[in-house]
Amino acid sequence: MDEMLIRAFLKALVMPPTINIIIIVGALLLLRRRRGFQFLLIVLSLLSLLLLSLPPVSRFLASQLERYPALVWQEVNPENYQAIVVLGAGRYRQAPEYGGVDMPTNLGLERLHYAAYLQRKTGLPIMVTGGAWRNDFTPEAEFMARVLERDFKSTVKWQEKRSRTTWENALYSMQLAGQHDIKRVLLVTHAWHMPRAVYSFEQAGLDVTPAPTMFKSIHLLGTSFYDYVPNMNSLQTSTYMLHEMLGVLWYRFSS
Repeated sequence: MDEMLIRAFLKALVMPPTINIIIIVGALLLLRRRRGFQFLLIVLSLLSLLLLSLPPVSRFLASQLERYPALVWQEVNPENYQAIVVLGAGRYRQAPEYGGVDMPTNLGLERLHYAAYLQRKTGLPIMVTGGAWRNDFTPEAEFMARVLERDFKSTVKWQEKRSRTTWENALYSMQLAGQHDIKRVLLVTHAWHMPRAVYSFEQAGLDVTPAPTMFKSIHLLGTSFYDYVPNMNSLQTSTYMLHEMLGVLWYRFSS
């Protein structure tokens, strides 16, 4: 089996809500043997699922990752940089409403939108990075470039088409940068993904200035009842944050 598919499967197992379901099922299997332990497992699993679904909890988790502030583009001197590097974030494959071509996911579109905005403000060329998970799919960088040029009227100068992880984004982007005398770049990705991205690019040897987008922790909780009740959006946000925290730890211990 492909290594990336194995990693995706393992990540799915340890992330909510799959891990919670596994714990509950395991607890039910122990029902006849150890009732007290089984009850504790179910309570802990359901309680953790409840907490991760709360807006205050998801925003707290986001605040632990979103430590790079928004870029003030007016303070950026384009002469000090050679490129804007934007990381891919998956794709909506063979979208029927677009004639069967691949399109960015919501996450990918948010990054592309911000990269296009920065290019308009700074005039810097764009490098897109992202490969294909399978040989029969177009590299992510290729369709990212197509979307930027077609939908945002942006200019993409370089495409890195081999990477399948954030670590590889950095490694192969550095190799491409070395071929074009690129030493310093603006790095575009989500605010909560930025710590792992910055670490990867710095380890690869590229000088990056973070240009984070789509912060999850900056929105203040209001007085509405719905700001404090469990919801799927908060659970999804919490899952993203836990995934990133594990990713940062994995990169630091394995690099």
